[in-house]
Amino acid sequence: MKTTKQIKFYLEPELYEKLANIAKEQNTTIPKLVKSLVLEMLGEAEGGNLVKRVKELEAKVEQMGKEMGRMEFDIAMLRKAVKRYEKNERI
Repeated sequence: MKTTKQIKFYLEPELYEKLANIAKEQNTTIPKLVKSLVLEMLGEAEGGNLVKRVKELEAKVEQMGKEMGRMEFDIAMLRKAVKRYEKNERI
């Protein structure tokens, strides 16, 4: 049978209030919030390490931005080609 360990620490009142506000926004308790944050940092959170996942998603967004830039350039070039074609058809 696994035994669990308790962790206890103290925070300054202003930090505690910040933590309480975050917990309230997330509709959870302070202990549950702190536990989930610790588990995330240890890579044990449900769904894996969220910090790592966010970095992976940020990299994907950056790659998509580059691809969008290339597509916008290609579309602009095609528009110019269509205008030249339409101009030549009228003559």
